[in-house]
Amino acid sequence: MYNDYKSLTHDKALTALPAPEYLYVPLSQHIGAPAVSLVKKGDRIWRGQLIGSADAFVTANVHSPVSGEVADLVRIRNPQGKLVEAVKIKNDFQDAVDPNLKRYPPLAELDTENLREIIREIGLVGLGGAAFPTHVKVSPPKDKKVDTLILNAAECEPYLNADYRLLLEYPNEVVQGLRLLAKAACAVWVVVAIEDNKKDVIAGLKNCGVEEFARIALMPSVYPAGAEKVLVKKTVGRRIPNKGLPIDVGVVVVNVGTAYQLARSVQTGLPLTERAVTISGEFANPGNYWIRVGTLYQDAVKLPENFEKEDFRVVSGGPMMGFALAALDVPVAKGTSGIILLRSQVFTETNCIRCARCVNVCPLGLLPYRDRGLEDCMECGLCAFVCPARKYLVQKVRQDKIAKHKELSK
Repeated sequence: MYNDYKSLTHDKALTALPAPEYLYVPLSQHIGAPAVSLVKKGDRIWRGQLIGSADAFVTANVHSPVSGEVADLVRIRNPQGKLVEAVKIKNDFQDAVDPNLKRYPPLAELDTENLREIIREIGLVGLGGAAFPTHVKVSPPKDKKVDTLILNAAECEPYLNADYRLLLEYPNEVVQGLRLLAKAACAVWVVVAIEDNKKDVIAGLKNCGVEEFARIALMPSVYPAGAEKVLVKKTVGRRIPNKGLPIDVGVVVVNVGTAYQLARSVQTGLPLTERAVTISGEFANPGNYWIRVGTLYQDAVKLPENFEKEDFRVVSGGPMMGFALAALDVPVAKGTSGIILLRSQVFTETNCIRCARCVNVCPLGLLPYRDRGLEDCMECGLCAFVCPARKYLVQKVRQDKIAKHKELSK
């Protein structure tokens, strides 16, 4: 059994991390077009106020995580290293909620169109990392028919426990949110895909009535059990085609945090302004925290006194699929599931020895060493992890995808 390092935060309940004096809220923290700023320097704003409008279909609204004043409109690097527009907010520490927040009808009165509109209004995205706008996911085009909704509760990345704590501490909200997402997507069948070692969570979900409308599918507690293509194949026996998405086989996959947030927003009216994040690794404050969107990583992480930048790597997300950061002046975004501090290891690449270990571990049967089929690569990192030549295979895939995207967009 490999060490997944989850024990560092497994038993740490979610606690609120105080919001800092300044927050930097990116207008692009989702797949798709950036939101358009609705505020200017000097504006008084409220927590939950719409500050970035989704003016395209594939985009997401952005809301203020605190009350205070717009200090400036700036450009800042996001966790993926891309320069994006952001609203810099000076926190007044009052947490005054927007008086114009919508109050939604009781759950029983919400129909499919109501729910899709609510999901769009609250700026909901996939909170597992990809940050795909949820209103798009549950509104398939006419030539695509959804019959199955899968809740991805297989949090398989090492170190991460944010979804586990949500399931353990807020099972009722997760179940309610799952019901609403199923109605929004018009799904006939609902599946909860969860690792077989989470017996405490499974019991909690059953107590909240999840089996009244959903089937629990046990997954092996091994990485990358939670990858979409693996998940869909293991739970409903459907193979997502090359260059395809779950929707191509009639499936929508949603994250635990996404289900929780929808239920919470419907109950309170407050949109997505904070999220559950695991902070872990080789330092002093590992735990699971509620962190406001726009909080800089340097304000969230307590670095050890003897911290030297050269000795550590701060990873946004999990250690397998996350991004190593060059600096900590990066804001927490909707898709930030973890902040992991690891001792730095520098490897020297050597020539490929054609051992095929990368092929043997690839969950999708790709040929990483030959650059075959890499447009379907889910960037799980297993190939790079086992490579004796220390080839930076995942980085190369990402660079190739970016180059191909630029070429196609010309």
